[in-house]
Amino acid sequence: MTANGYTFDEMRRFHAEWSLATWDKGGPLMRYTFRRMTEFFPHAVIRCAGPVAELSVNPRDDVANNAIQASPGQMSLNDYVTAGPVNGVVILHHGDIVYERYPRMDADDLHLTMSVAKVFTSTLIAILEAHGLIDSLGPVETYLPEVRGSGWEGVSVRDVLDMASGIDCDQSGADVYTNPATPYYGFEASLGWLPPTPETMSSTYEYVARLGRLKEPARAFDYSSANTFLLAWIAERVTGRPYADLLSDEIWSQIGAEGDAVITTVPSSGATTSHAGLSARLRDIARFGLLFTPSRHVVSDAPIISERYLREIVSGGRPEVLANGITGRGIAARMADDPPLHNSYQWDYVMPDGDFYKGGYGGQGLYISPKRDVIVAFAGAFEIGGPDSEMASIARQLARSGLFDG
Repeated sequence: MTANGYTFDEMRRFHAEWSLATWDKGGPLMRYTFRRMTEFFPHAVIRCAGPVAELSVNPRDDVANNAIQASPGQMSLNDYVTAGPVNGVVILHHGDIVYERYPRMDADDLHLTMSVAKVFTSTLIAILEAHGLIDSLGPVETYLPEVRGSGWEGVSVRDVLDMASGIDCDQSGADVYTNPATPYYGFEASLGWLPPTPETMSSTYEYVARLGRLKEPARAFDYSSANTFLLAWIAERVTGRPYADLLSDEIWSQIGAEGDAVITTVPSSGATTSHAGLSARLRDIARFGLLFTPSRHVVSDAPIISERYLREIVSGGRPEVLANGITGRGIAARMADDPPLHNSYQWDYVMPDGDFYKGGYGGQGLYISPKRDVIVAFAGAFEIGGPDSEMASIARQLARSGLFDG
């Protein structure tokens, strides 16, 4: 490997090792794939437009050297980023870059965001709500009559946004990525992310429309990416436009992005992997985060998201949904010393001080502190048998450290 690039021989070796069963299981192959998804999957382009919103670079030693607590013990932020399963980190304060490191990627890599992609979908829904095209309190069959008679019928768009649909597509089971008999395996296989079986459907739209119900809606935060796919489908239906084009027009072309993003697609149906397939520069993920802070003017003169949407995230969630679900209880147990209030609009959790976070498999994350005007965006890939990223906890520690209170 040359710096954060790759040699021709390394590229050939990774392609020889790559398969749908191995690409996201950790180690150098996972890191290579997460940085170069377009070499392995078909993609649609999410286009930028207009001038780049320049981010002033004002590095702060007190941020780099701030003591954080991680499983190896107390260390500086910089030491953790250097040694941990972290590919890159960007921290913004008042719209300025105060910390930026790329120990295992290049700054212009289109790095896979995994489930951080979900909050792009939910933000798109919020924008379409503001346009009067969607009523989040209405049932999903209002927009997708195809789901009548399925587990989706009667479920509100808001319940889908909050992962409280009760749909029978459990993502938390130990075997959902290996057992073709599980509904979730069928979902990801239809998107081309898991090895297909003779039963794999070519249309994710048709597959999702047939899902049954596992629980009553509005009761529990149980994580399933099928919820995100349904939201993207609603956005496509009410606008008559493909998902990637919608993201381009409503978000990506509005934030002064440095470059295009991309998202994985299914050639047979045109479906996009809206729940996890977005790849982008880390600085552009941070620019998106600025939309939720007082420094939104750094990326756009006009507001892109509504004050209502921000209020719904910060104070409109339902604590009982977080408390009752398998996913919600798991989050609460991990954060027992600093418990969240609720989840909302696909954001994993919202804290009592109004900070909120979305994480993604392998070490991806976007932490937003509106009151402190702070963004922490990061990307990663774990080693085989190695520890998971602790950057979510570290972002929370940084937010509470007092470094950004001025």
